[in-house]
Amino acid sequence: MRKSFLVEFDLLEYLKSLDLQKRLREIKEENREFDDFLFVLQHNPIFTIGRKGSREDIIVSDKILEKENIDVVEVKRGGEVTYHGPGQLVGYLHLNLSRLGISVDQFVWNMEEILIELLKEYNIDGWRMEGYPGVWINHQGRKWKLAAIGARASKMITSHGLALNVNTNMDHFRMIIPCGITEYDPISMKQVLGKTLDIKEIYKIFEEKFEKIFKISLIQIKEEELEEMIKNNA
Repeated sequence: MRKSFLVEFDLLEYLKSLDLQKRLREIKEENREFDDFLFVLQHNPIFTIGRKGSREDIIVSDKILEKENIDVVEVKRGGEVTYHGPGQLVGYLHLNLSRLGISVDQFVWNMEEILIELLKEYNIDGWRMEGYPGVWINHQGRKWKLAAIGARASKMITSHGLALNVNTNMDHFRMIIPCGITEYDPISMKQVLGKTLDIKEIYKIFEEKFEKIFKISLIQIKEEELEEMIKNNA
């Protein structure tokens, strides 16, 4: 079984995560034998604009964004506009797909499958919807989006990843057209289950499902160890 290093963060500032991912990608593209990594974290409140998105997908003024302390940044990932914030599990996958022997389509399927398997632990039936990457549920007679996929794969090296709404402030989603979707609304596990969840418990379940689906054994390291590995290989 292949191995990957795991780094958990409580709350990682988004721009810092971009810098980490950029430095890691540069190393992995130069040295294709360099290690794989999984980051599991939460972000400060932020709207991110993917390659297919635009500022017009944010439907509130800069004044409101400032009042709510929400940052805006453009990123080199697939998708349009989405929201990250406390209470949302974010997974960033830095994998060499060639070494794993899987396609980009399989990579996306695996990410969705991790989330579907995780939701089963809470008796939530998650599923895929053709043409809409992510994980969906039925709730109160409607279809809702519970998790988003916004990964990047270049030269078969992946970055960015996925986001699962756990205890997320869903009012912030009303300020954007999330992922360009107007006909369906996002929802959180907290809304579905009617209670606040232990997100650190969900971290652990997510990591277990990652190991199972990708057939990768995780080795947890600290942020300081990650920085040292990047520094030594830059």
